[in-house]
Amino acid sequence: MTRHRAVRWDPGTFSNDAISYRSYRDYIHQHAKPWHDYLQYDEIGDPEATAWYLQDMRRRGMHPIPILQGNAFHLLHSERHIAIGGLVGMPEARRVDYLDEVFYEHKPVGRIHLLGMVQHKWFSPYTAVEGDNTSWIPRDEWNRRKTIAEWLAEYGEQWVPFQPREMFQMKFFA
Repeated sequence: MTRHRAVRWDPGTFSNDAISYRSYRDYIHQHAKPWHDYLQYDEIGDPEATAWYLQDMRRRGMHPIPILQGNAFHLLHSERHIAIGGLVGMPEARRVDYLDEVFYEHKPVGRIHLLGMVQHKWFSPYTAVEGDNTSWIPRDEWNRRKTIAEWLAEYGEQWVPFQPREMFQMKFFA
């Protein structure tokens, strides 16, 4: 890997064979280059554990991209780069409300990375500058005959343009 290739390390805690917290830290220390960035370790659906992992990683001298889960909205105003997680498992109406609250009510000041953007419509109404999802790579045995590079050659680079909502409703009740 050279400085001309952007690398972002992700612990993949949503995957079936997720790496342990200690193994992820060790992996980052061993393999990450100074010009790489990496997401913090998180616990999907557990904002308190996710906050602890961020604090512990920083205490150990690491500089991960924080992952917002739950109502840790203070991160939106204190971080230059932040990822928003826990979206895949949310029911659609809840996800829309949550992302509307993040982007339209809290107005983040840093770069936003949306994790698990499974559908175009989840991404396009928001001013996030980046997002990811690996579910576009077919996972059954027949499709594993192609490498990720071959799939990328077939799909090409993907770009989802920002399309603001024409209207959104703020909460009636707090």
